[in-house]
Amino acid sequence: MKKNILLLFAITTFLFSCTNNEPDARALMDQAMNAHGTAIAAEGTLSFNFRGIDYSVERDNGNFAYERHLMIGADTILDRLDNKGFSRYSNGIELPLADSLSTRYTASLNSVIYFAQLPYSLDGDAIQVKYIAEDTIKGKAYHELQVTFKEEGGGEDHEDEFMYWVNTQDHMIDYMAYSYCEEDCGYRFRESENRRNINGVILQDYNNFKSQKGDPDLSKLDDLFEEGKLVKLSDIDLKRASFKSK
Repeated sequence: MKKNILLLFAITTFLFSCTNNEPDARALMDQAMNAHGTAIAAEGTLSFNFRGIDYSVERDNGNFAYERHLMIGADTILDRLDNKGFSRYSNGIELPLADSLSTRYTASLNSVIYFAQLPYSLDGDAIQVKYIAEDTIKGKAYHELQVTFKEEGGGEDHEDEFMYWVNTQDHMIDYMAYSYCEEDCGYRFRESENRRNINGVILQDYNNFKSQKGDPDLSKLDDLFEEGKLVKLSDIDLKRASFKSK
């Protein structure tokens, strides 16, 4: 009986040690963030043009300011989101906004900035990172990481789910997938391209795909991509991009 107990203990210990051999998802995401230069991006100004609209992101010692410059008719519009909140200016004059409009403009501005600077911000308190598996795409090895958000501190879109494929060699994010629910719900898969290093900060464009399935498994979208079963929706291109550190 004692031998059986000792054997059971040994097996349990072995299985537990095997479980602990799983890669540390948080550490892998930190490696990816470091490879993409997010620490450098935390102190400086990033500017780019997306679909004909100019954007800028300024960060300095915990303070931030996101700006969007566009024309609406003959009016010059500036949208600004900073530590104090959101403001819209028309020809230099601040406009009064209903809460619903302010929320909508904030979400659209924040969304463009969020995706443009990924994986910046993926070390926040509300971020939950889980290791899914080691995967291969086009013959290259990847760590597949799932990112979800705590309800507290996760924002209005805390139910969104992301999947990142981190290259095991250079720690770059070559592919990503995500689910979202705004006015409607959907799933996207993105393939990075045109990667460039701008003064230490990595920026990349994306080929943007959707699944023909209504409710796909995010972790399997890479398989559908390799099988040619995703539909390309658009090009996500950041033009005239620049970064200046403080």
